[in-house]
Amino acid sequence: MASVQRMKSYLMAKGMHRLLPLLGDHSPGTLVRVIEALKDTAMRRMASNHTGDEYTLQKRLEASNGFFEMARRKLPELHPNTRRRLCENLFFNAMHLGDEARERYKDKHGEYPPFFLTISPTMACNLRCTGCYAWQYNKGEELSFEEMDRILTEAKEELGVYFVTLSGGEPTMYRHLWDVVEKHNDMFFQMYTHGHNIDEAAARRIAELGNLYPAISIEGGQPETDARRGPGAYRKVLDAMGRLHEAGALYGFSVTHTRYNHDAVCGGEFFDDMVEHGAAFGWFFQYIMYGKDPNPELVPTAEQRYERLEAVWRFRREKPLLVFDFWNDGECVQGCLAWGRKYVHIIPSGYVEPCVFVHFAKENIREKSLVEILQSPAFKEARRRQPFTDDLRRPCPVIDHPDVLKEIVERYGLFATDGASMAMIKDLHPVVCQRAEEWRAYLAEVDRKGGRIGCHPPGAHSDSMPACARSAGD
Repeated sequence: MASVQRMKSYLMAKGMHRLLPLLGDHSPGTLVRVIEALKDTAMRRMASNHTGDEYTLQKRLEASNGFFEMARRKLPELHPNTRRRLCENLFFNAMHLGDEARERYKDKHGEYPPFFLTISPTMACNLRCTGCYAWQYNKGEELSFEEMDRILTEAKEELGVYFVTLSGGEPTMYRHLWDVVEKHNDMFFQMYTHGHNIDEAAARRIAELGNLYPAISIEGGQPETDARRGPGAYRKVLDAMGRLHEAGALYGFSVTHTRYNHDAVCGGEFFDDMVEHGAAFGWFFQYIMYGKDPNPELVPTAEQRYERLEAVWRFRREKPLLVFDFWNDGECVQGCLAWGRKYVHIIPSGYVEPCVFVHFAKENIREKSLVEILQSPAFKEARRRQPFTDDLRRPCPVIDHPDVLKEIVERYGLFATDGASMAMIKDLHPVVCQRAEEWRAYLAEVDRKGGRIGCHPPGAHSDSMPACARSAGD
């Protein structure tokens, strides 16, 4: 009831009095009307806060519109609790309720706080996936319920954050998962999971809680998924999706793009399969040389990365799926998300990393508040330097500007939180720099031929070569 009252107060303040009588009705049609009104407000705010060109703004609006189209398509299929929580927690709480805290933070610090957090409460996992980026972390550590509770409370009260991604490790192996999600039922929790632990009881509980949304890892079809995740993994993923669909839960998929599953995950057949199995959204990640047996041969080629960019934009228009690409959407989010610009990553030891894929840190949530950590010198320096290039198709300090990551880590004395990732700025650094230069050169050639797509307007990119690539070639 408290969240409904807050929504009423917000709608009255925004002059949306016509929606007040609808808030007690959680039918799909009514919720679509509420979401459409909130959508208009969100789109206007995005346009007013945008600092780039009109071309980029139009593409950002197109991508954001997918949120609302996904809700329109999926609402009739969802459990009543999931329908209500999706509307209240994402479309109201995450996008609007936190405004007061966010403005207060901006007035004090001169910039907005991150929009969401990623928390890995445990790194324990019962699979041994090839190329797992989290393999080297301590599997025995975890955040206590009290620590999670404190972090989430501070996130809401001080940062206006109501959107949390749960990662790992395998979040379903976290002892306090259900208690945390249930207590903070005003928050939107996205959960990256291999899906093998989602039985019928878990699927029903997810739907009934209404605010936990699994993104299930899959690598393409049966051959690709089983090759990376073990025999029978593909069948277990589809079975989990079937149980979630039957229960009325909202869920999606997560893909790690490698050189070897490229054709399987960038074709229309894969997207059609995900729609058929009830996925509402999907995330694309690129293989990074962290964790279990780092292998440069798994990194997608520059041509494959560009083909993934084309595929995602094409299927956003053609398929009824909300699709994101963690690296290739740099234009739409105006650079890198990390270092507290849009999010940070909290690991089981309490250390706060700039990003799930930046395994370096110095500050610990057990010693400092989130606000203090966000204002730490390394985080502020990294945000000040963003974007790291004029070409936002190259947003990442890990794979696109490895010289930047190396410089910040060394300047501020960050350490490798998994005990192994220092190799990225030492032994593996020349290889990472080479891949970064291949991507830069490929984009320059595409632009020269006038064939590029995406948010970034033609002719507005930078030909600047990563410093480490220049030195390597001298």
